[in-house]
Amino acid sequence: MAAVTYGNAKKADVIGINGTTAASLEVKSTAQSKWVLGSELPADNSSIWILVHLPENEFESPEYFVITSAELRKLLLPQHEAYNAKYREKHGKDFSSKGVVTIQRKLLIDGYLGAWEKVRAALKLM
Repeated sequence: MAAVTYGNAKKADVIGINGTTAASLEVKSTAQSKWVLGSELPADNSSIWILVHLPENEFESPEYFVITSAELRKLLLPQHEAYNAKYREKHGKDFSSKGVVTIQRKLLIDGYLGAWEKVRAALKLM
């Protein structure tokens, strides 16, 4: 079972439910080569992100990348730290504002395309 959440203060887009087990699912879609994830790095936890790539050709199928928040954070951390180092070098202080966090499709091809087992595991369906 799944429930879509509404409003601007929500913690997830969809809540997946299997009996007494629930999983938080964040869903982002794009037709570009990257997704905008928000203003901060994803949390270091087991919540699930489903990143949908919509092809330009309407006759092609979408691609679904399934990744945990912790895995997403680990992929983004090197570029985040590199940006902060350059900012510190230029401005003499750490970057303290919120920015725009994005991830490139090419970083997700290996290991995350169609990885629905993460959703099944989170909902104890395995």
